[in-house]
Amino acid sequence: MPQPACESLIEAIQKCTQDLGAIEDQLHALEVEGMNQLHPWRYLALQPRVDRLITEKHALKDAWNRAMTELAICRSDQSSSHQP
Repeated sequence: MPQPACESLIEAIQKCTQDLGAIEDQLHALEVEGMNQLHPWRYLALQPRVDRLITEKHALKDAWNRAMTELAICRSDQSSSHQP
């Protein structure tokens, strides 16, 4: 059962996970769209959108990693405070 003090971190991790899934879906859709483009210029026109999504993905992964580290610290602090 999650500790109440750590719940906001759990919520942040869940939100990051959902947002990462949405970005992955968008990247996949752009990949499919790019594969269907027969004209190279149209394919290249998609690249800025792909680059932006990849940048967002990296930022979200960094936020997810920070939140996971903070959650581990939070849980560690709480378990050590319950030790006799």
